Amino acid sequence: MAGLFWTTWLVALLSTGLVAGFMLSHAVLLGRFLDWLLAEGGAGLFASTYPAFALAAGRPGLRLYYAVCGLQVVAAIAFLGGTLVTRRQRRLGMVAGAAGLLWPAVHYASGFAAVEAAVLRSTREVSPEIALRFLAWNGPVHLAHV
Repeated sequence: MAGLFWTTWLVALLSTGLVAGFMLSHAVLLGRFLDWLLAEGGAGLFASTYPAFALAAGRPGLRLYYAVCGLQVVAAIAFLGGTLVTRRQRRLGMVAGAAGLLWPAVHYASGFAAVEAAVLRSTREVSPEIALRFLAWNGPVHLAHV
């Protein structure tokens, strides 16, 4: 049983660190670049460049990103389960499990996921309203995920 606790703890710890790093780098670097490209280049330039990159050369990296994010959520829940089964550090497990579920919930429940998908996947110009919502929420939402 001790092996279950420490294995789930290690996977949750490593995957959470990776995802936090992803989100921080997005909030500080990639997100700012996307904001600049959308604001300065316009929705037309953005639509003709980023989605083409994400669907071609960027696809393997994007798949890896989503896989690690999914692993983090599963690992946090598994750690919660491990703490409950072993009856060790249950509060810590509850915090980890809640945090593992909270960041994706914030992403989707806030409506930002839909705005982000509209901007990042569209090969056509998005409306000015959608572009402004993306520009206003992109950094803060990803920083909140950290």
